[in-house]
Amino acid sequence: MIKLLLALVFAIISFSTIAKSNPITEAFVADVKRAAETDGAIQKSIDIVCPAPSASGTFLLTEANYEFGKSKGTYVFKEGKGPNAKLDWIGAKTQDDDFSSEELDGYEFGFTMPNGQFFLTVNKTGKIKAGVNVNGTSGVKEVNCKLSSQ
Repeated sequence: MIKLLLALVFAIISFSTIAKSNPITEAFVADVKRAAETDGAIQKSIDIVCPAPSASGTFLLTEANYEFGKSKGTYVFKEGKGPNAKLDWIGAKTQDDDFSSEELDGYEFGFTMPNGQFFLTVNKTGKIKAGVNVNGTSGVKEVNCKLSSQ
């Protein structure tokens, strides 16, 4: 009985450790932070797959800057599902959205499209969300996505 209990505790601890880290998104978030806090230069891309195929695509980032309009990047939608979206801003995503927290969880990216805005959230844990807002409407419709390599 004790062995079974110890095995169960070990499995829970192992799962929680695995769930807290994704090497690809963790490196991506670290590289964005490094670039945004120095000269801005970065050459990174990630491929994203969403349940809504129209949100799937490749995010190309060439400059990271916390100042609005200074970041450079593009979201290229898969299979020509729409015009590319131009990156407008990046924002640091902190633990529990607590701006006083020094723990960085990931980044939010805002893109401009002809009839609205596209949003992408990349957390270092591997959690990725894509969202859209159509001009003239309120709210953002989000879907959970993943890296295409997962």
